[in-house]
Amino acid sequence: MTNHSGKIFGAILGYFIARFDGLIVGLIVGSLLDEFLNSANYSKRENYARNDNWNNSAGDFHMSLLALSAAVMQSDGKTTRSELDYVKSFLIKQFGVEKTKEDLLVLREMLKRKVPVERICLPLRMNMAYQGRIQLLHYLFGIAHADSGLRAEEQMVLNRIATLLGINPVDLKSIGAMFAGGKTRNVNVAYDILGISPQATDEEIKKAYRRMALENHPDKVTHLGEDLRKAAEEKFKKIQEAYEEVKAVRGFA
Repeated sequence: MTNHSGKIFGAILGYFIARFDGLIVGLIVGSLLDEFLNSANYSKRENYARNDNWNNSAGDFHMSLLALSAAVMQSDGKTTRSELDYVKSFLIKQFGVEKTKEDLLVLREMLKRKVPVERICLPLRMNMAYQGRIQLLHYLFGIAHADSGLRAEEQMVLNRIATLLGINPVDLKSIGAMFAGGKTRNVNVAYDILGISPQATDEEIKKAYRRMALENHPDKVTHLGEDLRKAAEEKFKKIQEAYEEVKAVRGFA
């Protein structure tokens, strides 16, 4: 996703000055302006990581996403190919191939330094809706599980990020349970996904399911991009499956 505002501005200006000839000249001048602006924007992002300039602006979700990705990837002392592939795939779906090439260079610089997660998370907590923060945490769990297993160091960083983002411990436990093992899982995992104890009454389970379904509905994160919306749909599906599993065990409709 590159900036073409200079090209458009140049074309319009050139057209009004000299009609068709001006349009051509304007496009050329505008293209040069776009290259300059895009280069400047990349340099700004690179310096953000390279110079430890971690002061996060309220609306800079993109840089926060890269920084928290780096925090999870570096938490166990090594960065794996599977983690990089997971992040790369996500970024391409969200922002396109060209922007992802720039982002991976910035991410590489971030991985060389300790990410101050407090300075990244607190503005997000203040300026991002709760459903969006839940989905962001779900994405970060995906990075940690990309290399076939969640290590203790990764869990500690995820717990810390969740706390700083203001994520309810019940929702944190639910997200973790969603990555715990497919068909072989036991019914206790289903209870964890719903954020409820096995000792809960049928009515409490129904209430918990309604709350989880409402909080995690995919429509609540459509503004964050197609890939996050699809991830939200998968999470929503797991909540429904957990509820059906508990209903089958309990024998209520």
